[in-house]
Amino acid sequence: MPDTTEAQPPSLPEGPPEVVDAVADALLPGIEKSMSLRETVRKGGVAILALAVPLVMMEQLVRDATTTLAPDIQRTFQLEDWALIAVLGFSGVALTVGGPFAAFLADRTRRRFLVFAFAAMGTLALIGAFFSTEVWQIFVCLTLTGLAGAYSNPVFGSLIAEAYPAEGRGRVYSFHAMATPLGQLIGPTLAGSLAALAGAGTDSWRYAYLGLALPYAILAVSSLIFLKEPPRGGAAYAAATGASQTWEKPIGFFAAFRRMVKIRTYLFLCMGIGSLGLALYAVPIQMSLLFEGEYQLDALQRGLVFSLTQVPVIAAMIVGGRLFDRLFRVDPARTMYLAFAGIVGFGVLIVAGIWVQPLPLLIAVYVLAMVFNGLTLVSVSAIIASVTPPRFMAQAFAVMTLFTFLMGGFFGAVFSGVISESFGFRVALAIAVGVSAVVAGIFYLLGSRHHTADAARVADEIAADAAAFATTKEKA
Repeated sequence: MPDTTEAQPPSLPEGPPEVVDAVADALLPGIEKSMSLRETVRKGGVAILALAVPLVMMEQLVRDATTTLAPDIQRTFQLEDWALIAVLGFSGVALTVGGPFAAFLADRTRRRFLVFAFAAMGTLALIGAFFSTEVWQIFVCLTLTGLAGAYSNPVFGSLIAEAYPAEGRGRVYSFHAMATPLGQLIGPTLAGSLAALAGAGTDSWRYAYLGLALPYAILAVSSLIFLKEPPRGGAAYAAATGASQTWEKPIGFFAAFRRMVKIRTYLFLCMGIGSLGLALYAVPIQMSLLFEGEYQLDALQRGLVFSLTQVPVIAAMIVGGRLFDRLFRVDPARTMYLAFAGIVGFGVLIVAGIWVQPLPLLIAVYVLAMVFNGLTLVSVSAIIASVTPPRFMAQAFAVMTLFTFLMGGFFGAVFSGVISESFGFRVALAIAVGVSAVVAGIFYLLGSRHHTADAARVADEIAADAAAFATTKEKA
């Protein structure tokens, strides 16, 4: 293979000058200065960002409410640690399996209908959790809450890529990513508060789910009314041709996957985020069990800890989004180094700091580790958008979710649960985070060698399609 570490900007295909210039200005690093968030949103519209953030926040809120309420659910249904983690973790499998199907639909129908349908499913699943009396019932309802979030990455990932200019897209993706810690900020405290206010003893956790169903329903209806569809193919196509890009037949999932694995940056990114998933989903559950088992924190107290942890994470993501845009315009590979630094900081702090005994110090280490983790996650979606052709953008986000949840999330969570049964929560966390951070860091470094060349190939493909479109239009 040719050396891609010193790839030059692409030689765009010949065509109408306005087509080539529009694509170059929109995609190539070093052409334009980064765009402010206000200007980016003005060009792309408010509706997508205004709905993406609260909906993703709601999905994360439900997941973190479940994490906070996990010990209470465990007592109600008399589950062992490994069984509890399997029940809670399978929602991630449902999210993963549903992702490719949601991407398939996103390429073939209006995406606001998908958002409404999946959000409505989440609402009904929360109501079902309230009425669950058997293990299989709570298992099905929690699985459906995971499936309800399957649309999120493929639909909103592609919507943001298509609606907003590349010069400021990293900041929009940072707000989209920030919705996750916002949900983590609100969810645990809200769930703990609702459970405490219910005053229903061991069944108090049920009322937390019932209370969360109302805002979920409101967001579902709002998406049906207000969500707008950007031009298919994105801003680059629209700028070059004045119209949406259309294809005779949307590309199938397996055909798209065969092309995606040839994009080295994307492949290494997915392998890295999949490896990191071993830590991302084991850490919150194990920390919740640790706080309850060793420090006797109740649901409300655990919720406050997990909520306050997210305040500095949100600030780090805002800074990370601005830094991403600036680094990308200079050298795309530097954005991978930013993510690598976050992985190293997260891994070192958890592995070394999990052994401290005083609760305030343990919480401080956990907070700082999650700040580094936020720097890593804020760059993932923007990197995918920069190296993936619009033709299979939705599938690319779905596959990324597949790697994250299935490769790391579910199996990693169950693995850490088995370790915790025999050796305790701290050993489980040290092993899960240590292994995942090392492997993920290696994959990110490998991916950084190919980022510039892969971004150049995307510009080549878009320019070729747009030039062909313009030529066909001239002949007509």
